[in-house]
Amino acid sequence: MAERKSHLFVIDPLERLNLAWDTSIKIAFALDELGHDVYFCTGRELSRSLHPSGAFAKAKKAIFGKKPQDLTLETPERRHLENFSAIHMRREPPFDLDYIATLWILDSVSHLVSVMNAPKALLEINEKLTILDFPLFTKPTIVSSDADELLAFARERCGSNIVIKPLGLYGGRGVEHIEGARVLAEKLHLATMNGKESRMVQGFDEAVYKGEVRAFTVAGKPVSWCLKVPKSGEFLANTRAGSTLEPYRPTARDIDVATGVAETLLKRGVIFAGIDMIGGWLSEVNITCPALLSPDRASLKSFDQIALTIDALSNH
Repeated sequence: MAERKSHLFVIDPLERLNLAWDTSIKIAFALDELGHDVYFCTGRELSRSLHPSGAFAKAKKAIFGKKPQDLTLETPERRHLENFSAIHMRREPPFDLDYIATLWILDSVSHLVSVMNAPKALLEINEKLTILDFPLFTKPTIVSSDADELLAFARERCGSNIVIKPLGLYGGRGVEHIEGARVLAEKLHLATMNGKESRMVQGFDEAVYKGEVRAFTVAGKPVSWCLKVPKSGEFLANTRAGSTLEPYRPTARDIDVATGVAETLLKRGVIFAGIDMIGGWLSEVNITCPALLSPDRASLKSFDQIALTIDALSNH
């Protein structure tokens, strides 16, 4: 039996989650199975003060039954954040000021307790832009608010067949496939609000119709793989957009990309990442609340090993 430790999950209200499917709940359940104490709170149940000094959580201890969804919470108690063995930042986007305020509080104790993922990494790394840090794994890409610059790139590098993405949204929101030289100029000016907002532009890759690969990585290593297949005739592979999940055996290229990205992110304190690839090329990196996707949404495969990895990374 591993040493008994305590873990705080900063998470969305549980009534919003599918407890049988949710990755955060499965991780918490696996830690409970390991003999650790698990607590939950929302971002708005965190506080920091001078009198008394410190950062605190109004935390509720979790009592699990035989399955992750067999979950009840005890009466909340005010606890110092630094007294936890690890804190898991598992709030879903949007990445708004409320989310950022949560990170500021967590960062104040990050030198005293392991916070996964590191608040500074979550503050500094944009999930869309970060693919530009991996030129060997990424197809030609541009980010700009200048519609004319985007237009020239689309025509010269992408054959006027592009996908355009906002930098601050998630779950496929705002992503568009635009094809045809005649419509590009108008749509790019509209998307950038005539130069007021930045957009990412990449060449459209038809390999997405066969599916987008998701690698879930922990501490720099892939632990699971899944293929997100869009609905017939659609290009968005997000589960929110109705994609289906299929088993997937990674290629050597997939493993190189996922491992290379995960190892680099680990150096910045990113323990958990969802790395997405289309046709062997990096498409996006998910670090705010990445999910271990599986065709069997209730599967607990790999979570016992994940719990052991977390145990090794946790304090006291």
